[in-house]
Amino acid sequence: MCARFTLAVPDFASLVAMLEAAVGAGAAGGGTARVIVADPRAAALYRPRYNIAPSTVHPVLRAQGGQRELVPGTWGFAGRFARGGAAPSLLANARAESARTKPTFRGAFAAHRCVVPADGFYEWTGPKGARRPTWFHPAGGGLLRLAGLYQPAKDPDTGELDLRFTILTTEASADVAPVHDRMPVLLEPEDVDLWLGAGEGADAERAEALLRPAPRGSLAARAVSPRVNSVGHDDPALLQEVVAEAAAPKASPSKAAAPKAGGTLPLFDLDRAAGPAVSPGRTPRR
Repeated sequence: MCARFTLAVPDFASLVAMLEAAVGAGAAGGGTARVIVADPRAAALYRPRYNIAPSTVHPVLRAQGGQRELVPGTWGFAGRFARGGAAPSLLANARAESARTKPTFRGAFAAHRCVVPADGFYEWTGPKGARRPTWFHPAGGGLLRLAGLYQPAKDPDTGELDLRFTILTTEASADVAPVHDRMPVLLEPEDVDLWLGAGEGADAERAEALLRPAPRGSLAARAVSPRVNSVGHDDPALLQEVVAEAAAPKASPSKAAAPKAGGTLPLFDLDRAAGPAVSPGRTPRR
């Protein structure tokens, strides 16, 4: 699955330029940047983010009226209302294996495909209550292009037309499998036009064929701070590598506590004051 991701590009203009260059380089007869029309609202809302969670407003790339647009969207399709009048659940992810045919997503798959720009995503490992995050990012730097779907939706407060998106997930690649069994679908630059429905003959069947695990070696992994577990933390320090041996000062041999039978000494000094606002562990597959 994909429950958190990052986009730390320093400013909106740089993000647009990076997307234009990538999409242009991947197009047939590439080498020329593709113009992207940027929605002023997306520019106004943009800032580097290090812990993007469901319900966050984030820029997404779509094809509309023969042009590519970078527009703001809220992460998560609205699911069913919970019992007792509670707010509906958010569908942050859609399984790539069934999105084309599942009633919740098939309309968006046919007509409303999008690309979610990112530069990394988090997955967790470890026992419940002590999940440890790993940040996966492009091995050679640059952007990731996550395959997404979007749907128009009315803002309940203003009545204005809003856009909601979900991220497609697939089986984990060799890079991600040691940590989690699912990962977001990553699109190559040459696949963006087909996925957006902007290329000639860009039908849903051919688009579905793009939904596969990333090639081995395309992602690098970095163990990072458990501070990521709380959505209240959103700063560059979240991406700093955590070295287990340096997490706590070593005790002198005479005072070192022995582990309990069958246990181990703690590897991390967890941030106990801020528990995870969104459970970062494994969730039911999507």
